[in-house]
Amino acid sequence: MVLLNTRFPRLPGDIGNPASFDRPVLYRRVAAASVAAVARPEGIEPALAEAILAAGRALVAEGAAVIATSCGFLGELQARLAAALPVPVAASALSLLPQVRARHGAAARLGILTFDARRLTPRHFGGHWSEDLLVEGLEQGRTLYPAIAEDRAAFDPAAAEADVAEAAARLLARAGRLDAVVLECTNIGPYAARVRAVTGAAVYDLVGSLRAQPEVSTTAQGTRIPC
Repeated sequence: MVLLNTRFPRLPGDIGNPASFDRPVLYRRVAAASVAAVARPEGIEPALAEAILAAGRALVAEGAAVIATSCGFLGELQARLAAALPVPVAASALSLLPQVRARHGAAARLGILTFDARRLTPRHFGGHWSEDLLVEGLEQGRTLYPAIAEDRAAFDPAAAEADVAEAAARLLARAGRLDAVVLECTNIGPYAARVRAVTGAAVYDLVGSLRAQPEVSTTAQGTRIPC
């Protein structure tokens, strides 16, 4: 797992918590990969992209069978990482969108819950953006958003869950109905059940998809992780 360089708590269900998985996980932190350096509308700087690729190569050398990252904004690197690394790559939950669409049909109403909707742009979707996607962010929240943005050492999990529930409710209100919600932000994973309860929709995130199947295959265009 390629990790951003953060200190905020990662609860079970977060990709950065090894208890989220039922098998051993290798982690490698990228020193320059702060939230501010990664969650940018203009995308990743070339030097940081190289450092992330180097971290992926180091994890493969240590025996990693699959490479994932801890931030959905790295979806823009999906094709590059998949082409450069000899193992399956899941750079972002946004790479699950083709499979989510295939499962729910062309008429499905799909939503994205993201860390910051103001910063998430089509470039982060790795070629899977479409105008019918509805995107809602955590930026109106009082707990989880500042904990991530300011890299706070602690936060109240119950208050964070309330922030996520409010964001999910806003998304549902805009959509009218939702068939599926994809969690761009891996820090929302611990609250996936709450998102499901609020929206009545199927919820997809990177942790759940990685745990669901023992084998993952990929192409430069997208990750094949059965939903």
